[in-house]
Amino acid sequence: MRLPGSAALPALLLLLLVHPLHAGTVLLTDPSLMLCVTDSDARYSLVDGALHPTQGLFSLFPPSTRPLEPRIKAPSQGRPGDLLQVFVSSGEPLASVTVALQNPGKQDLSRGAGFRASSEGSRETWAALLGVPADASARAYSLELRIAAGPRSCLLLKTFTLERRAFFSERIGLTKDLTTLYTVPDVRKIAEYRVLSRVLTTPHPDAVFETGALLMPFPQARRTSGYGDRREYVLADAARELSIHEGLDLAEPTGTPVPASGRGRVVFASSRILTGNTIIVEHLPGLFSIYYHMSELTAAEGQMVEKGQIIGKVGMTGFATGPHLHWEVQSMGIAVDPDELTQRPLLDTNAAFRDIEVRNSTEGR
Repeated sequence: MRLPGSAALPALLLLLLVHPLHAGTVLLTDPSLMLCVTDSDARYSLVDGALHPTQGLFSLFPPSTRPLEPRIKAPSQGRPGDLLQVFVSSGEPLASVTVALQNPGKQDLSRGAGFRASSEGSRETWAALLGVPADASARAYSLELRIAAGPRSCLLLKTFTLERRAFFSERIGLTKDLTTLYTVPDVRKIAEYRVLSRVLTTPHPDAVFETGALLMPFPQARRTSGYGDRREYVLADAARELSIHEGLDLAEPTGTPVPASGRGRVVFASSRILTGNTIIVEHLPGLFSIYYHMSELTAAEGQMVEKGQIIGKVGMTGFATGPHLHWEVQSMGIAVDPDELTQRPLLDTNAAFRDIEVRNSTEGR
């Protein structure tokens, strides 16, 4: 395994106990001398002279410099559909922050890119958002956080427990025309899928536009489908197709004005075969709200919109059985539960470390 900003780290030369904030300092070579400071929870092994971290915080730095000493706030548990928030506070500038949720085989379940959320004096706070897929299994995962600043870096590995969540199941019969629309291969569908995937996995670091709770477009509307619903489509020839619904379907009459869920920049505004007239708004780097099946678009790509601003009108364009708005939220290509994001701020950097500061202020009393 490679620690961030290092070579393969094949040789462990020295282990020294240091002050209580750090469990030990590991001196490493190849190709140059490096030091690795660990916390008291650190667990690692040596295989053929290489260091293999499995748990805890590892801070790697050249001997002529000081190690990075960030404060980190990361969750330990969650549910399918959650949008996880990870915060990193540093007294010196950072170059990058990335976070990943990995299964025991070290395969990524999801990944997020950090961004500078706020700064005060010399201290800056970075945030990274991580979506948990609706189909993720309840089990133990690993949360991997990487922080870099020049030749110095930090790696945090911690256990993350995913709880079980039940979802609604539904069966939907399709007409011959809808069956054709849904199943017949089309080069345009493939091209549109690739464009949409690229849009929804391209974060813009400057897109820190909305930090409050999202606005539910139609809070009183009849919901015809919910987030995470397990769908069984019955095709015109009686064949069956399974899928997972990634947003909310809100039934409203054709022409009903659709408000933006939050302040942001329109990164996509066009017609697609399956989703009809579509708008996508980026609210935070890599966090997008999505609006499908509209009869009309009233916002253009590149436009800044405010929370509540009308961006289109309800319709039933594309793959739709009736007039409604499909409203969805994605974080770096992972659809998350939009209901949860109407109940709490997307980001609260002021509160991120409040419990840590309170605990530190009462220590020793």
